[in-house]
Amino acid sequence: MTIDSNILIAYLENDRAVIQILSRWKQEGRPLLISSLSVTEVLSLPTLTPDTIDKAKKFLAAFISIPFDDVLAQEAAFFRRAYRLSVPDAAIAATAFTTNTSLVTRDRDFRKVKEITIVEI
Repeated sequence: MTIDSNILIAYLENDRAVIQILSRWKQEGRPLLISSLSVTEVLSLPTLTPDTIDKAKKFLAAFISIPFDDVLAQEAAFFRRAYRLSVPDAAIAATAFTTNTSLVTRDRDFRKVKEITIVEI
């Protein structure tokens, strides 16, 4: 499963539902992927302090980070053109598509992307 930035942020903000489901998936041994652009989105939150940055980095290290390379950039460009997604959202959609995983998100904009399966929590 590819985990969207909004899910990662919800976890760090102590959203119980998100914490519960991600913890369960981790215990089940499911591979949980993130886009390297999600790392940027999470670590650039203006509410982070030096202590919470360290906590966020440790949390993010528990996921398989998929680097944003030229292959993903080309797929992201397609999603951006076809669905008018932001660059980070297009990159995350491209990550889910390229890795053939479902996208776990709370962002309803992804519902219009026909090429990926959405899991909403």
